[in-house]
Amino acid sequence: MAFSANCPACGAPVVFKSSVSFHAVCEFCRSTLVRHGGNLENLGKMADLLEDASPIQLGTEGNFRGVHFATVGRIQLRYAAGVWNEWYLLFDDQRGGWLSDANGEYVVSFLKAPGVPLPEFATLETDTSLDLAGQEFVVTNKEEAMCIAGEGELPFAFGAGYAAQLADLRGMASETGGAGKSNAFASIDYSETPPLFFVGESMSFAALKFNNLRDTAMLPRAAGEVLALQCPACGGPISLHDNAVRSVACQSCLSVLSAENSSLKILQRVKATEKIDPLIPLGSVGKFLNKEWTVIGFQARQIEGGYVWHEYLLHHPHEGFRWLTNSEQHWNWVTPLTALPHHADGQYSVRYNGENFMRYASDIATTFYVIGEFNWVVTVNETWLCTDFVAPPRMLSRESSNNETTWSIGEYLPASEIYQAFNLKSAVREPTSVGANQPNPRREGFRQVFSYAWKFMLIATIAQLIWAFLLGGRTLLDQKITFSPDQTESITTPMFKLERDARTITLRHKTDIDNNWVGLNHTLVERNTGKAWQAISEVSYWHGVDDGESWSEGDREPELLFRDVPAGEYYFVIDSEISDESPASVSDRIRVVRDQATWSNYLFIMLFLAAFPLISRAYVASFETQRWANSDFNSSGEVPTDDDSSDDD
Repeated sequence: MAFSANCPACGAPVVFKSSVSFHAVCEFCRSTLVRHGGNLENLGKMADLLEDASPIQLGTEGNFRGVHFATVGRIQLRYAAGVWNEWYLLFDDQRGGWLSDANGEYVVSFLKAPGVPLPEFATLETDTSLDLAGQEFVVTNKEEAMCIAGEGELPFAFGAGYAAQLADLRGMASETGGAGKSNAFASIDYSETPPLFFVGESMSFAALKFNNLRDTAMLPRAAGEVLALQCPACGGPISLHDNAVRSVACQSCLSVLSAENSSLKILQRVKATEKIDPLIPLGSVGKFLNKEWTVIGFQARQIEGGYVWHEYLLHHPHEGFRWLTNSEQHWNWVTPLTALPHHADGQYSVRYNGENFMRYASDIATTFYVIGEFNWVVTVNETWLCTDFVAPPRMLSRESSNNETTWSIGEYLPASEIYQAFNLKSAVREPTSVGANQPNPRREGFRQVFSYAWKFMLIATIAQLIWAFLLGGRTLLDQKITFSPDQTESITTPMFKLERDARTITLRHKTDIDNNWVGLNHTLVERNTGKAWQAISEVSYWHGVDDGESWSEGDREPELLFRDVPAGEYYFVIDSEISDESPASVSDRIRVVRDQATWSNYLFIMLFLAAFPLISRAYVASFETQRWANSDFNSSGEVPTDDDSSDDD
């Protein structure tokens, strides 16, 4: 039940909607009030909130995991990069929770017991893995913040503000992807002893189903509206697209300016040795993912050795910020990750969302040129340790400094798509090298060649089987004969008929010869024309044992082949000669088969067809060799050694 009383400082009504809220800020005189039974005590005047463009206000309602909530209070915190809001939520099931509203990301979290003692702030390091409240988290950020203002009702005493040491933690993404993907988020608040642990989930703006949002007419500028200012250093024009912008670099004098509260002050004066004109001018609007994005910032970065790439910061009024990166005309659409991959220092690969990403490059990146707006306090010469993992066409990028680690995922985009999206008039600059996560253009050709090859192999196999077992190999003659040592007359076989021309006639012998040989003279005769074909062969088979090992040579079942035999009536005349050293009779079963299926031609066809995908696969592998030649590592993600040869995929 709601509790209502009058402010002891100004007499205005103060309403407590939550039974667990004992502190409130009077919206009329800004006094901080504490509830004692039915009375209110004045603890002092609250600092004014800094104006912002958050669409959320007191009374905004939403839905989290099927439970309705309303915002009943807010605290505003300042840190090195600017300010952000923490909204106190009252749920219909009487739970109290918090909604973090910073840089276009919305996180709903709840106070929870961590289950184990929390580490001290001083000992906490980014990238540290912690098991808290039954979940695995990674420390991604440490901040020294100041809570500077508040409004509405709150579950704790506020006073005139307080310092807060805060740590942000992210949940781990499922290695298999799908429903297991986690957007878990946690934070540790060291402003109290023991520290407070909050755990929740990063949500999209649409998923929270907000209503009763702030009237855009009351905002410092409506969504998508640009605020025009002047550079205090040179008087040049400055544009601000969003309240989340924390700094802006003047295009005229390159000074870096603070954009806090829509006022500008100089943070850094920069003297550039050369002016860089971005390929995509600031203010350009391009359509991606069916939404229009505005280029608001540009920075040039390099690693030791001089390798340079460009990054464009894009903004959408409701979706927040994204990046377009250009490295030697290789473009990537880059999105920050809310669920982190499993990673350890020196790890060769990272598995994320069901894909295996191999380590590709790792080095210190230095920002040496900036113009436009940024959602953090950017500085020239700032450095980050950048490590890239690739699974073309995607790239996972990890950037870390002393107190912060961020992960993002890039999706490769063709240069032509960038030019078309921003309607750039210049000729498309195509890449001249192989990009780290550039899709292998030869893979599609390989897939087509492989597809055609196995289809033709299947057709050839089916044809061979049909010929071997259905159409070919019909027996025309099957007869048993005996070759005797004293035989003087030829053996003539019965007649067999070819009703049509035969591609081949095969004469098969199946003898019982043993350690002996017999010479055979074959004559194939056409009865009506007398045309004859002759062939001589020897049947022999020898075997024995030498030094305890068995051996054998020869063939008891030889075959003779007659090609292109026309239709007609035929018989064989066979003359034999048996060895004088072993004058033993030889039994033989002869079979005459027309158009016998031969497997040698089939194997030749198979080898011929297999050559095409093998050559195409080698062509694909040569592209991968070029890719990894540009990497700090080999294709397995390991540091290359002197023994490493060309790497294939």
